[in-house]
Amino acid sequence: MINCLLCGQPATLLFRARDYRRPDDPKEWPLYWCDQCRFGRLAGDITPQEVATFYPPDYYTHGAPTKADAALSFLDRLRVHLAWRFDAGVALDPGEVARPHGRSPKFCDLGCGSGAQLGKFKSAGYDVIGVEPDPRARVVAEKMGEAVDGTAENIPAKVAGMRFDVVLMSHVLEHCIDPVKALSNVGKILTPQGTLVIEVPNIGAAGFSRFRALWPWTDIPRHLNFFTERALRRALAMSGFDVKRAIYVGYARQFRPEWIRMQERVWERIGAGRKPNFRLASWGLLLRTAFAPNATKYDSVRVHAVRADSK
Repeated sequence: MINCLLCGQPATLLFRARDYRRPDDPKEWPLYWCDQCRFGRLAGDITPQEVATFYPPDYYTHGAPTKADAALSFLDRLRVHLAWRFDAGVALDPGEVARPHGRSPKFCDLGCGSGAQLGKFKSAGYDVIGVEPDPRARVVAEKMGEAVDGTAENIPAKVAGMRFDVVLMSHVLEHCIDPVKALSNVGKILTPQGTLVIEVPNIGAAGFSRFRALWPWTDIPRHLNFFTERALRRALAMSGFDVKRAIYVGYARQFRPEWIRMQERVWERIGAGRKPNFRLASWGLLLRTAFAPNATKYDSVRVHAVRADSK
């Protein structure tokens, strides 16, 4: 039994899972769940040195090209089209965030990976800088803007001495050993009226409930924290932020062939028992979620937050 990182109350074991990227490693990682906060957390005292070993050279932040889908079957195309018709999620756009008047806005991407968001905000007129611990990812990110070594939990000195109108943490907070510390650090580099934009996997999604460790966004042990909107709001409040907006994204991609292939790959490496028919299961998931509330439909949630002292 462990206590919830957010509220301190006892959390319960939800399930255990091995690392599918290291199938020869027999270690099972226990995921504990706080029903009050709707928050999950891997148990154990995990160190930064240990975390560094979780990421293989082909991890997606390194900028490796993705393979295009092979020719899709009629049923694949139908499933993806139907999911797309029910998908109202919108990818992050600089226009989402209010800009200051009279000067060039400043943007920091904590955990910038290969720099896609740096390029997007730079094109929108922002002065940009990224923070990324992986040197291979930084090499790619430098094509979009300046990228420096560091993490949200250990802000590099150059960035700590600056103030930003927008700080982005896109699919980063779930990787942090101490997410509350990471959020508190952000408050120190935001301008008084600045906006923190965070996107994380939505563990309230029906896909997670259905597939658990086989759901691609579970990704144990790279993901240490498992957020719902409620949990994310609580973590932000603990760190001195007020949430102003929540946006759910990521529906149709859960039904694409590459998502299904990823589930099959995870099962082949760490699964047990009879292999599920993931294509058939994806049809069932589509039928259950097409008209479902956003909190159970979409695979990710994005929030805009401001410093609580900015009023």
